[in-house]
Amino acid sequence: MSTPSLDIQIARRTTKRMARPGFSLIELTAVLVILGLLMAGAAIAVPKQIQKARVRVTKTSMTTIKTAINTYMADHAGVAPATVAELIPSYIEQGSEIDAWDRPYYYRATPGTANPFELISSGNDREFQTPDDIDLWKMNLKTGN
Repeated sequence: MSTPSLDIQIARRTTKRMARPGFSLIELTAVLVILGLLMAGAAIAVPKQIQKARVRVTKTSMTTIKTAINTYMADHAGVAPATVAELIPSYIEQGSEIDAWDRPYYYRATPGTANPFELISSGNDREFQTPDDIDLWKMNLKTGN
C-alpha cells in the first residue's frame, strides 16, 4: 500500500505534465490562417496603391515640366521648346522627361492655340489614345483622372 505522501507526489507530477506551457496545434493553425488572410488582403491592395502612386507621381512631374516650359518660354520670347530634352539641365533634371512607367512623355509645341504645348503620359497600358492617358491640360490633381 502506498503512503499518502507518495500519492500526492504522483498527482503533482501528472498535473505538471498536463499543464505544461506552450501552444496547441489548433492555436498555431489558427494563427497561420489569420496571417495567411492578412497577406492575401495585402497582396490584393498593394498593386492598386502602387498604380495610384504612379499616377500621382506622373501628374506631379507633368506639373513640374509645365512650370519649366513656362519659364523657358519666358526666357525665349514666348517660344515653347521643340522637345522636352531642351529643358535639360537648365530647367529640369535628367530623368524628369520620363513618366512613372519609365516611358517618355508625348510632347508637342502647338503655338497659336489655347495651350502652347501638349504634354501627355501614356499611362499604365503604355499606349497613347487610351482611357488611362494622362493629359496635362485635362488632368485633375486631386482625383485619379
